[in-house]
Amino acid sequence: MEGAIVKVNCKIGKQVIINTGASVDHDCTISNFVHIAPQATLCGDIFIGEGTLVGANALILPRVKIGAWCTIGAGSVVNKDVPDGTTWIGAGSKRE
Repeated sequence: MEGAIVKVNCKIGKQVIINTGASVDHDCTISNFVHIAPQATLCGDIFIGEGTLVGANALILPRVKIGAWCTIGAGSVVNKDVPDGTTWIGAGSKRE
């Protein structure tokens, strides 16, 4: 999409949306069917599991692994790994 940035050594799966203004930094892996919403930022060496939604303006900090079929709420800051099927809302919190 317009204004999206994908840096070096990233691996992007099938049917992935990297929406307007999103930034995917170096060495990220984005699995199949992932949606990276507008203005989301993925710092370096992030793994995003299949079917996950990363909400608008979310920030994923370096070396975090997000499981399959997760939802990362808009504006959230993710500072640690997120297990499969989890909804993460806000900064430093999660809801199963």
